[in-house]
Amino acid sequence: MPKIPFNSHKEGKEPRFKKCLPIEEAAEFYLENEDDKLRLLNFVSWLRNNKLSPVSGNNSYNWYVNFKYEDKNIIKSNKYYRGTYHGLYIKFFNDNWHLLPSKDILLNILSRKELSEISEKSIFPCYGCCYGCYDITHSTKQIVNIAGREFIRDGICLRNYICYENPDEKILEIMKDVLLKRKQSTDLVIDEGMNIYNYGILKVI
Repeated sequence: MPKIPFNSHKEGKEPRFKKCLPIEEAAEFYLENEDDKLRLLNFVSWLRNNKLSPVSGNNSYNWYVNFKYEDKNIIKSNKYYRGTYHGLYIKFFNDNWHLLPSKDILLNILSRKELSEISEKSIFPCYGCCYGCYDITHSTKQIVNIAGREFIRDGICLRNYICYENPDEKILEIMKDVLLKRKQSTDLVIDEGMNIYNYGILKVI
């Protein structure tokens, strides 16, 4: 679990590029541990080979793996609205790389019992992102239900519950399996009374 603000970097590693570099080049700049870097590069290569190439964000240290969805709350030209959402975030900060899965991806990962202990240690705290809920969540006791389990912690991020830091091969193999099944399945459906955010988190309106 990251211990410092989400957009922080070590001295000399602050983002200084006008646009996002290819993730392989950014890894050379941000990541120092060669084993962590190799796992990332192998994972990115797998994503590209399976037509899940990471899309660069609006800064130089985050990328997204996008999937399609259909929103039954929005109708345009007599059809339900269709769009893309970020099913997985890949982010660099503090010389580490992190995976933040969207809720639909996360629920499938958490169903794997072999990751239950790792996931519990990876609950992501609120560090004040652009959604503006920092004042009420970063030090407030939160109760969240994750895959049928109730967690009570101070300052849990309510949009991304779990963040895997420098994920090991066990996490990555399960992540690959879940992502591939998401790609091969039908589009995510947003039913009435639900909403979707960039992180893919579904929330009752």
